[in-house]
Amino acid sequence: MQIPVTAACAALCGLLILTLGVRITKLRLQHRVALGDGGEPALMRAIRVHGNTVEFVPIFLILSLCYELYAGANWALITVVALFLLGRLSFAVGLSLSLLHPLRRVGAALSYLTLLLISVLLLAAVVTQF
Repeated sequence: MQIPVTAACAALCGLLILTLGVRITKLRLQHRVALGDGGEPALMRAIRVHGNTVEFVPIFLILSLCYELYAGANWALITVVALFLLGRLSFAVGLSLSLLHPLRRVGAALSYLTLLLISVLLLAAVVTQF
């Protein structure tokens, strides 16, 4: 069985995580910081953006995969995945710009909302299979 929506989401999330990791490496070289954040605010934010993304992506992909296996690739899944990706990008850009940037809040809200939505969609798909 093919899983095009989750596969595309995984690929895009992989590219996002890679991009965020490369950004950390560049900042480490720029500020000559081998471990930790060296007290550099930009590096501190970059590390948290990467870490937060790595925290959210795996569980979302697992839920998305389970849902797609139960219900197939449908518009509900495509919409939730698109909103999740938008949320992760918004969060990354917002926190990279400043601690209180509105995009950070939008991204966090979309991340929480889509995690809730995919969980409810999956639960509904499982319950209706009985």
